Amino acid sequence: METLKEPVAAETSLSLADGEKLLAFYETMLAAARGEDWDMLAEVERQAAAVRDAALARPAVETATDDAAALTDLLTRVQALDRDIRDIVEPAREEARQQLAAEVKGRAVRAAYGPGGGGAGS
Repeated sequence: METLKEPVAAETSLSLADGEKLLAFYETMLAAARGEDWDMLAEVERQAAAVRDAALARPAVETATDDAAALTDLLTRVQALDRDIRDIVEPAREEARQQLAAEVKGRAVRAAYGPGGGGAGS
């Protein structure tokens, strides 16, 4: 199998400008995740999704070799940022899930046994 040594032109519906926007969004999302600003993270993710969706709605066009290489670099960086974001978000999501489950269980106990929880001395 032959390995490509130089970037080649490619067909894509994602422009270089779209790639730059996505990179900026993902950098902002990482900062929001690090600061545990989940509302900001969700909002910026919606904005990034809008860029991706708009690109997918456009027909693919031939991209110049230099632009294709630059776009590939941008998307590689976006993927790395996405991994960093997930490394922060997944544990936080699991912790929130556990807290919610404990709260639901606590409500069920209070509903079944009253405010004292039914234990001795209640």
